[in-house]
Amino acid sequence: MGFTLHNITEGIGIAAPILKVRPPLWVFGCLTLLAGGPAVVGMWIGSLAYAPHWSALALAIGGGAILQVIVEVGLYLMRADGRGSTAIVSLPVFSGLAAGVGFMYLTAMLVKI
Repeated sequence: MGFTLHNITEGIGIAAPILKVRPPLWVFGCLTLLAGGPAVVGMWIGSLAYAPHWSALALAIGGGAILQVIVEVGLYLMRADGRGSTAIVSLPVFSGLAAGVGFMYLTAMLVKI
């Protein structure tokens, strides 16, 4: 469920800061449905038809998608900042990474196996 919620908002969260013109709110609603709709449908289908090999395939695709987002956003930051690779090893980037990993482990402690 958390992975699905993350993916629904991911596209807008990445695209919104780089827009030059502010579109109307309904456009963001349509983009949310376009970006998140397949994730919701996939979650519903996956919850009804569980098999270990399909689960492994879906997790592999999801992991690859997250890796691609990390690479693309990292490259964008290096180009946009003008500092090259030093933009990736800056204090704000490491602080955000540490906060994200910390939050991930804190929320993981709430899940009982």
